[in-house]
Amino acid sequence: MTRLIQANFARLFKFRPFWVCVILSVAVCLVNDVLFAVLNDDWVYKTGGLILNQIGSTALFIAAIFAPLYLGTDYACGTIRNKLTAGHSRASCYLASLIPVTSGTLIILAAYCVPLVAMSLIWGKNLGITPGEFCMRILIIVAAAVASSSLFTLLGMLIPLKSLTTAITIVSAFVLFQGSFMVVNLLNQPEYIADYNMAIADAAMPETEPNPLYIKEGALKNVLTAVTDVLPSGQMVRLQDNSMHNRELYPLYSFGILAVTTAAGVLVFRRKDLK
Repeated sequence: MTRLIQANFARLFKFRPFWVCVILSVAVCLVNDVLFAVLNDDWVYKTGGLILNQIGSTALFIAAIFAPLYLGTDYACGTIRNKLTAGHSRASCYLASLIPVTSGTLIILAAYCVPLVAMSLIWGKNLGITPGEFCMRILIIVAAAVASSSLFTLLGMLIPLKSLTTAITIVSAFVLFQGSFMVVNLLNQPEYIADYNMAIADAAMPETEPNPLYIKEGALKNVLTAVTDVLPSGQMVRLQDNSMHNRELYPLYSFGILAVTTAAGVLVFRRKDLK
């Protein structure tokens, strides 16, 4: 398995789409940093705000492009069959693919963060949050990236068509992020909202009325909260709007997803027909 990992890393660093994704991550970082610097918002202008509010919706989407392209090359070139013919087990092939994909995803994340921190030092910005809080949130992001990599690997190793895998992975990432955003938005709805029509009519203080979108405490709210806490996309959305729930458990949830998806991927890949 060690030789497989070494070979996959060698291929990763020679894989041009990977470096394109790294450069794209840096470019998005620079655009975001310059854009927010122009806007000069007091909160997002700080380094911590920029990293924590943009990394989930940019670098992970870029990684969703890189992973299926990298894994699909094995099918396109017949490399997987050659590995099995050479005597490597299917489990070793799967794990040897997961590790480079995870590493590549983390490199893409670093490509977003490092230039931002460097420019922040030059421009004299600061974290905007305590170092301990910043490190905790970075840990959550890294763990979510590892969990996302396991999902990308699961799709990439089980679907042999590179173009189909890429489309499914990108669409899945978009649906998960958009769905998590909508669910978190519903969970953050207040119980009562102000009726501003009354305020305009008689210039009085606005009256409150029940919010039809408010979800009452109960089984539904508990389920939706649990789903957004467990999913990496839900964690990123909660991180962005600062509505985290039991955040110390987020890394554990992410590594739980890693364990479940990896075990499922190995089991299914063992039975997959590679002819």
